Amino acid sequence: MAGRAKEEEGYSVEAQENMEVAVKNFEESLIPIGSEEANKNVFATIKILIKGVRRRLVDLGNVDAPEGPLKIQLMIFNKEHIPLILDQLKEEGFKPRTEPGSQYIKVDVPPPTRLQLMDVASDVDRRTKSCIGALNKIRGNTAIRLQKATENEFIDQRTAGMANKNIERYYSKFELQSATIGLIKKRAILGKWFSPESDLEKDIYNKIKKKEEKKQQTDS
Repeated sequence: MAGRAKEEEGYSVEAQENMEVAVKNFEESLIPIGSEEANKNVFATIKILIKGVRRRLVDLGNVDAPEGPLKIQLMIFNKEHIPLILDQLKEEGFKPRTEPGSQYIKVDVPPPTRLQLMDVASDVDRRTKSCIGALNKIRGNTAIRLQKATENEFIDQRTAGMANKNIERYYSKFELQSATIGLIKKRAILGKWFSPESDLEKDIYNKIKKKEEKKQQTDS
């Protein structure tokens, strides 16, 4: 009987595991996002006139920042395009440099503006909402399976009720966790320009600030 009960509770256990994976994938997706993304995004808007056709710079080479967000490196696929790209970059106000025979163009850029950083933070918002949407989908799909199992008398109402309560508890936990991860990342990107938006963000931010203040008092 105990074994059967454990099997029946597999619904909420599976939901918990799937939610953990969704949050972990979300957190890992945020790792490469930072201030350098704001500078790299600037180059996504630049177009080069090649043989009468305007081509996007990002289609002509890779944009990277291996030495930090203020040092952009372009790896151009076709060396013949480099003179045209250099001219266009100069026209855009940059001071690009390259070496003879090299496929690389290096460009020093100023710190990103508030607007550029806000664009990157918006991407974090989008990913956060997507993660919470995935959690909600896991919750909904598991609830449907539980309902069908109950209707087919695979499990009793009491067990299904317990499983549903567990699923709701897991959903609330991981929703808060994903919102917290997103907020911490946005704060790191925006710095002094960060401010919480929703009531949930305000609540999370206040708790984080209290922890930081308590740590400062302990350290001092």
